[in-house]
Amino acid sequence: MKEFALYTGCTTPVRLPAYEASVTKVLKKFGVKLIPMKDTNCCGAQYIESVSYNAFAAMSGRILAIAESIGRDILAICGACSGSLKIVKHELDNNEKLRAEVNSLLEDEGLKYTGTVEVKHLLQVFREDIGYDAIKAAIVKPYNGVRLAAHYGCHVLRPPEIVQVDDPENPTIIDRIVEIAGGVAVDYTGKTRCCGGPMLGIDEELANKIGTDKIDNIRAANVDGIITACEFCDIQLTQVQFGNGTEGKERIPVLPLTQYLGAALGIDTEALGISLNKISPEHILAMQ
Repeated sequence: MKEFALYTGCTTPVRLPAYEASVTKVLKKFGVKLIPMKDTNCCGAQYIESVSYNAFAAMSGRILAIAESIGRDILAICGACSGSLKIVKHELDNNEKLRAEVNSLLEDEGLKYTGTVEVKHLLQVFREDIGYDAIKAAIVKPYNGVRLAAHYGCHVLRPPEIVQVDDPENPTIIDRIVEIAGGVAVDYTGKTRCCGGPMLGIDEELANKIGTDKIDNIRAANVDGIITACEFCDIQLTQVQFGNGTEGKERIPVLPLTQYLGAALGIDTEALGISLNKISPEHILAMQ
């Protein structure tokens, strides 16, 4: 059985607990054991990173060191968190001065970063540790032609030389799983563009414009729903559909990949947290 230290980040438990629940339920189906990480902190993504890179490195470095203390690689289910942890790991592995500074801060807690753990995003676990054949074999309630648009998220895919999750220009993991479960993966304009979420703390109007443009492109492709692998993206692509100028427009359900896949695996929808989704995906589930 494969085991990972589960790092949920700050946002998932508070704003999208259904994502964490569905990840746990789905990975358990495939024999993947998740060990909750205790006494962790924010990874420092984006906002701390833009103010003090050393503080950002110390925050993510502490999370890496905690994983080392329990001897498990990290599964980060948030796109921003997985990107941050991978970037900081790369920096600490290649910058002795920064590593020494971070370790001097960690010393008071008895922690030390040595570089012995890896960081994976959920999509990597599906492709590398579970595999498409095992996913296909586990499907018991396949969908019947539901049309779905995949949104991968910037920090899941970039910088590609460090995160190494999927092709940043032509990602395929979500699309492949959508189709294994019986859906139709629909291409659309701006598929790899940002959802606008990272801009919310700086320019909310611009952030929502970026998100709304993405939704408009997806709507033009005539899809039944959007599948994500980052809770920041999930939240942003949902909330922009309730903003000014959206009155009268049909809202497109946004589902984490694990909710979509979990239903096809026969997992109860309540256990997957689907009732918590702000935009109901009932018509998607009806196509099983």
